[in-house]
Amino acid sequence: MAERDDHLREWSDKFASLASEPRLRIVDLLSNGKLHCQEVIGKMELSQPAVSYHLGKLERAGLLIKQRNGATNCYQLSETAQALVRLMEKEGFSR
Repeated sequence: MAERDDHLREWSDKFASLASEPRLRIVDLLSNGKLHCQEVIGKMELSQPAVSYHLGKLERAGLLIKQRNGATNCYQLSETAQALVRLMEKEGFSR
């Protein structure tokens, strides 16, 4: 039962992290492939600290993978996030 509770908590965190327009926008941006942090910031109408906050929430929820690339970070969707994007597209979400 405890293992099931852990899984429920994990999925609750994933869905909660998506319950934000800026984070859904980031997922949408990254659905086309990996981007450097500065590229994400350039495509958002938010400050650098705000974008970093949203990237961190998505990463902690297991929806993003962060790779260090020199002095910057590069982000891409995890397999789970890719599956969720496919489901959203199937349900009518269009880019």
